[in-house]
Amino acid sequence: MSVNIHLYLDITNLASPEEADAVGVTVEEVFKAHGIESWMYVGVFHDPPKVLTSSEHGAIIISGFAKWSEQFESDVSQAIRATAPEAHIDLEWDYPDES
Repeated sequence: MSVNIHLYLDITNLASPEEADAVGVTVEEVFKAHGIESWMYVGVFHDPPKVLTSSEHGAIIISGFAKWSEQFESDVSQAIRATAPEAHIDLEWDYPDES
């Protein structure tokens, strides 16, 4: 069964603009690995250093969401922590069909 979802991923508490740039690249790589890069906006900001992402152009359609989301959350968290160990990661799912 497929689920329509929106994804919001904010990464704050980054040490520098360079770390923000690196986290931006890392997040884009994870999105690509999970096949959602075409739905996602990634904004990298330097003052203060942070990365803000959100699904754009409508909901992401995911089959097997429960299992997929577990793996995605693990992968994105590990990738960000490898690049920015002190980062604060705020990941939120929204379910537009329930509104």
